[in-house]
Amino acid sequence: MTPDFEDKENLNLGAKGAVPPNADSIYVDLMEEDDESAEQIVIDEEDDDEEDEDDQEMAEDTEPVTRRATAPDPRSTAIPKANEFEKLAKRLMKPLPDYPVADETHHVWTIDSWSSLRENKIRGPTFKCGGYEWNVLLFPRGNNNTHISIYLEPHKILDDKNMRADDWYVCAQFALDIWNPSYPECHLPSGSFHRFNKNETDWGFSTFIDLGQLNSTRRFNNGHAILEKNTLNITAYVRIIDDSSTGVLWHSFLDYDSKASTGYVGLSNQGATCYLNSLLQSYYTTKIFRDLVYQIPTETHKKGQSVSLELQRIFYLLSTSSEAVGTLELTKSFGWDSSEAFTQHDVQEMNRILMDRLESAMKGSAIDGSLNDIFVGKMKSYIKCVNVSYESSREEDFWDIQLNVKGFSNLEASFKNYIEIEMLDGENKYQAGDEHGYQDAKKGVVFRSFPPVLHLQLKRFEYDFMVDDMVKIDDLYEFPDSIDLKPYLDEDLPSEVKSQNWTYKLHGVLVHQGSISNGHYYAMIKPEASSDSWLRFDDDKVWKATHTQVFKENFGASELTSQEFARLSRADQNEYLIRRATSAYMLVYYRESELDSILPKDNASIDSHIPKHIPTQIKAETEEKERVEKVREEASYYINVKCVSVDSYNAYSGFDLYPDPTMPKYYDESLVKPESLPHVFKMKKEDKITKVYERVGVQLQYLAEGTQITEDEIDSLPFRLLLVNHRNNHTNRTDTPIPPKLRDHTINAVYVKCYNRGFDEMVLFVEELRKDLFNVVSNISNKDKIEPSKFSFENVSKEIESSKLDIEKQKFHDIFDYSAHITIFLKYYDTASNNLYGLTHVTVEKQAKIDSLTSYINSLLGFEEDNHLEYFEELSQLKIEPVDQSLSFEKHELSNGDILAVQSLSEEKKNVQEFYNFLLTRLHIKVSPFKAEKEEEDSDYVADNSDSEVQKSSVKPTDNQTFDFWVSTQYSYDDLAKKIAQHLGPDVDAEYLRLFIVNYQGVRYPLKSSHHLSQFFSRSVPLSQITNFEYEVLNIKLKEYENMRSIKVNWVTSLVSAQLYDLLIPKTGLVSDLIKKLIHKAGVKEEVVHDMLVWTGQDHKYVDLVRFDRKIDTLPDNVDIYAGIFPAEVQILLEFDMIKRFKEVPGNVNDILDESTKTELKLAQGSAKKLNMIPAFHFHRNSTYHHGIPFIFPVYPDEKFARTAERLRKRLGVSPQAFSKIKIALADANDKGRYLNTESESLNLFDEILNCDASMSLALDHYDRSPKRGAAYDKGISIK
Repeated sequence: MTPDFEDKENLNLGAKGAVPPNADSIYVDLMEEDDESAEQIVIDEEDDDEEDEDDQEMAEDTEPVTRRATAPDPRSTAIPKANEFEKLAKRLMKPLPDYPVADETHHVWTIDSWSSLRENKIRGPTFKCGGYEWNVLLFPRGNNNTHISIYLEPHKILDDKNMRADDWYVCAQFALDIWNPSYPECHLPSGSFHRFNKNETDWGFSTFIDLGQLNSTRRFNNGHAILEKNTLNITAYVRIIDDSSTGVLWHSFLDYDSKASTGYVGLSNQGATCYLNSLLQSYYTTKIFRDLVYQIPTETHKKGQSVSLELQRIFYLLSTSSEAVGTLELTKSFGWDSSEAFTQHDVQEMNRILMDRLESAMKGSAIDGSLNDIFVGKMKSYIKCVNVSYESSREEDFWDIQLNVKGFSNLEASFKNYIEIEMLDGENKYQAGDEHGYQDAKKGVVFRSFPPVLHLQLKRFEYDFMVDDMVKIDDLYEFPDSIDLKPYLDEDLPSEVKSQNWTYKLHGVLVHQGSISNGHYYAMIKPEASSDSWLRFDDDKVWKATHTQVFKENFGASELTSQEFARLSRADQNEYLIRRATSAYMLVYYRESELDSILPKDNASIDSHIPKHIPTQIKAETEEKERVEKVREEASYYINVKCVSVDSYNAYSGFDLYPDPTMPKYYDESLVKPESLPHVFKMKKEDKITKVYERVGVQLQYLAEGTQITEDEIDSLPFRLLLVNHRNNHTNRTDTPIPPKLRDHTINAVYVKCYNRGFDEMVLFVEELRKDLFNVVSNISNKDKIEPSKFSFENVSKEIESSKLDIEKQKFHDIFDYSAHITIFLKYYDTASNNLYGLTHVTVEKQAKIDSLTSYINSLLGFEEDNHLEYFEELSQLKIEPVDQSLSFEKHELSNGDILAVQSLSEEKKNVQEFYNFLLTRLHIKVSPFKAEKEEEDSDYVADNSDSEVQKSSVKPTDNQTFDFWVSTQYSYDDLAKKIAQHLGPDVDAEYLRLFIVNYQGVRYPLKSSHHLSQFFSRSVPLSQITNFEYEVLNIKLKEYENMRSIKVNWVTSLVSAQLYDLLIPKTGLVSDLIKKLIHKAGVKEEVVHDMLVWTGQDHKYVDLVRFDRKIDTLPDNVDIYAGIFPAEVQILLEFDMIKRFKEVPGNVNDILDESTKTELKLAQGSAKKLNMIPAFHFHRNSTYHHGIPFIFPVYPDEKFARTAERLRKRLGVSPQAFSKIKIALADANDKGRYLNTESESLNLFDEILNCDASMSLALDHYDRSPKRGAAYDKGISIK
């Protein structure tokens, strides 16, 4: 968002243009609702004189459905007369808090003869105010419309000391009033304000009043009009505002320099990260914290992966940069994708998780635990008996304090509420142990200490069950500049602690402006201890703020009734709506006695802790950016010319003539030999193409350094340059040589004429005459022939490289279109090594038979001349076809640049087509052992050293046998398993291997024995992609394993924690078989299994009970299964014949050792036919955001809620302090419901349920402590 309009309380008196270009949408919406407001617009003087099309366009763009200019709102008190100048000025121009008035005046322009005004634009008389001369600019017949247009313009008064006028500005409130001199009650005033400057030299109203309304007597009750007797007055009111305290009053923030104005820079907003920006600026300006962050050891951390490193980088850039700093690398280190950068998260949760990450990074270092010294205080929760000497208390740390806003007027009231004592008496007495029994007691919280930096979270946002959504509390809530926290300390603290200075000074106000669904965050911060200056950090801008803007404007506003709101003037309505939508949600207080250590004056000690690698990294990155920018700039002057040679062709084994990085699907840098890459020449675009010939000739040692050649000398060179073009079938093939008619052209001209500039690089093939097949073979002396099985490419490359040329006898053949010759390329596939080699080029007659090459190729390869060769044409990556070698080159439609691959017949029956197919379908995989968590596998079926029938030697699934190799996407599961088994060793049987594909999020997908890799991958996968696989060795064959069903069971040890087990059960089994295995896995004691209860849930809500005789294959896949020991629930359900016990064991309730279980069971036995079993679930804030373990809970008649709550607390297994934070509600099947008034002594849950029309569930609202979220779409916030 752009920065806010500086003076929020003066938005309006009817002039739409009063809203500046930088105003937030809330202001724009408010102004646009005023149909009768007069339009305000900046006029360019020269354009106005000419009244050109631009003026017309501007007038049309700004013309609303306006009928007249707006006078002060009729709902307010009577409007002063036009000649009551002081009263009217007071009405039209409200005072601005914290901004003093530098000068003020008014001026009356009397127009004696309105009808004699002939010019379209007239300037009124000048008058002085605040070192400026002012005048009214009048358009008596309208500025390209049917309304009178009136503007105000200042002129800087220059003297010898003030000759510069470029950077002038003046802030002014102003009003214009057009009126009848004889009847001053007949007038039409309108006010506004503006920051006049060199770019906006006038400001006013383009549709002040309709021309026809000037003479209308209907407008006023006295029968007169504004214009009578051909005369009227125009009064200009001007009030100059001194904005020197901030320098940004009504600023548009165009060309604004935060660093120069404040010494600080902002943070860029990625989309919805303004809440993060405000938090980061608060931390950055907390100098003691900044110093600590710099001391975190990050030398070995990787950029974009370490929160600590990225925070150090941001802090360093904030202190050294002159521009706004980006946060993209920081959010990347959180593990966020782009969608999360556009999601506004919970600020408190974000704050806490960030601190957790930093704490972890400090572990084991010299600053381990230092965060606690800055941000952590201590509080004590206690229950103290009134009549006996008994107290139960627990001390715990806090990082921040959450204070209620709703129902409280200020910070002091919220603190008092926080430590308010709750009496436990009557039905809600406290159980003080066997010695004292139930006692009246006081329950509360007190503070043992406050940290140097105190974060107060104001609970402005809360979930409203009635509307089923989060709502914002916009109420008026005041906070002070300083606060004494001594009254909230524990009375039992030593006197030397309580006597200390516990006064805290406000140094940060984090603000939310807008609604719950559409808002903006920014921060007000006082960065220095010795100064009272405040700054507003608003994304990429930072500017000075006044005391009112920090405090009063962020208190919110009390809600008005519709009648009270209607009585406000339009300006006051706007101000009220803005105030109500703008409120602080977090306050940062510093302890007064520790200000010097929190905000040290000298930054040198902090800067000395900046890790040396941070500025080094950033300098290197800056230089790299500059280099890239330079390369980008040079790209307009230079071009890279790539030259493929026979040498690089010999080193390449793959599709085409050379590895092409512009086709990433078929390119992987790790597979590329450097010598196979084309040589790159950086050439000036405007150089002649002959320069390329010179550079190539020198590179290949055909020309001496410095040799210059002419266009006519090109034909005498022992090489020529062939154009390499990208064909439509995505292959790179040579075409003809550079045409002779282009030899006098520039390199860029050749590129433009011969290449598709949108896709093609400038690539040339260097055809060397001496390396033509025919010439190479003519240089080969008679030598012993070899069998194809003994082929050596090293010998072939030597023959090609050592070939000589008789330049007088050998000449290039013409291969342009319609010539008799073509140049083609040859490759050889060696079946023995299963490799493909680039040989050389050959220029042949089109009419010659293809098999005429056989003897020459055999000679080059060292084979007998009559050795049979098979020919294949490399048409594309997808198409490799056999060639009928009895045909001529022309009959087979071969042309320049085509590639022929040859092979000898082999006993292995390998085929070059299979090799090409592997090149096309190859997949790079990395294979690791499957290291399962406890809940991720059923280890009963995983092999260990004792499984001799599977392994002859010790092959452990936990061995770190990680390896990588290439497979084909056409492999079946058996093919893949065999390949992996070969890497694991001869003692691993592929039939016992279980394999998993692991995606980039780390999620495993188990493969079935019937799978093919083509079911998971396209035929051709990018070569640079590495796919992770995992394996485990089973003690049964995979196909037997697959006949079992994997079922995950949550073993519930308490209703807030469970252990997940993944169990394998035969598909024909029963639930009882599943439970037997669970008992074995979880180590459940035999004496309690008869109280086993099994149920299902979905989306963390209860679904149904599960009987033990139920068949496994009837359990749905989309439900969660829960099991645990619940004696009371089992007893109740038995009474209703809803379940059977897992194991019939006679028992006595008195044998149970746990007293609460015994009490619950007795209660259940006594009320089994008269109670209610209610499903229960957990949620947080939003009733659709479920979490935790769903369960069923017995509710008894005639039981006071205090007793019910205590049973529920014990069932959940949480402390009284934790349970006190849980809000309890009743919800229907659609998650609609209401919170219960748990403070009411008459509350009876049994009766509450009976009074509901629908079937209800018990809904427990509390924070989700588990790391897993309830729904995929509700990601919450995480830093991974």
